Amino acid sequence: MIEPNNWWKTKIVMFIAVHTPKCHDITRLISQSMDHPLALRARFSMRIHYLICAWCERYRDQLLFLRQALRTPPRENANQAGGTLSADARARLKIAMQPET
Repeated sequence: MIEPNNWWKTKIVMFIAVHTPKCHDITRLISQSMDHPLALRARFSMRIHYLICAWCERYRDQLLFLRQALRTPPRENANQAGGTLSADARARLKIAMQPET
């Protein structure tokens, strides 16, 4: 037997799914929102869609993370000043890349 709580949740989710854009359209809107501000209706539709779709929200979060990571200048590492490998690291790479005979 279906509990009344689950029945209402299902009805609400189905209502939201019918009245908001599909995931394919939401991912396009997410990308567009990174380029320029979206209309209020599009932003509202996206927020409502996130209530029923964790995947689209995760996609948005991943894009925001990548955007932030690409805008952040790289930190200088004390061991890799100048961007070259140490002699020991180069030797280990040469050994690891040698074909086994």
